[in-house]
Amino acid sequence: MAKARTVEAIDREIAECKEELTNVKGRETEVYTRIVGYYRAVKNWNKGKKSEFKQRVCFEPDFATAAKEEAKAASPAVSSDAPASFIYFTKKTCPNCPAVKEYVEKLEIKHTGYVVDTAEGLEKAREYNVFAVPTVIFFDAEGKELYRAYSVKEIKAKLEAPVAQAV
Repeated sequence: MAKARTVEAIDREIAECKEELTNVKGRETEVYTRIVGYYRAVKNWNKGKKSEFKQRVCFEPDFATAAKEEAKAASPAVSSDAPASFIYFTKKTCPNCPAVKEYVEKLEIKHTGYVVDTAEGLEKAREYNVFAVPTVIFFDAEGKELYRAYSVKEIKAKLEAPVAQAV
């Protein structure tokens, strides 16, 4: 038999949820998408185009979903070992890419960089399902992906995590 909830109990739950929401930290994500032949930040669109954007439906073919599930089931748990290599993706007009590129180029780990403005860079981005720049993908010694990072702060956190666990 289901326990009946009172209005007061529901109001308390709502108040608790609102309190949790006031403590949420983060930053606004800027979304770019194609409009009238070129890419532009959605926040700069007019009211009508924003309305059209909200009505868009994203979908993924069934075979892609099945392939992802198979890959996830077949791959072992992520190793906590230090990465053996990494690749990174940047774009010429990206405001955040220079800082990431400068930081990763100083790392003493085997790496390759790709600029998605080039045909080779765009092809590699497709191969690794990279949808944003900058993106840094770290691999273990066997070439399996360990993790991804999108900023200098995230890269530092990922690289320092194994050291902190070893102490």
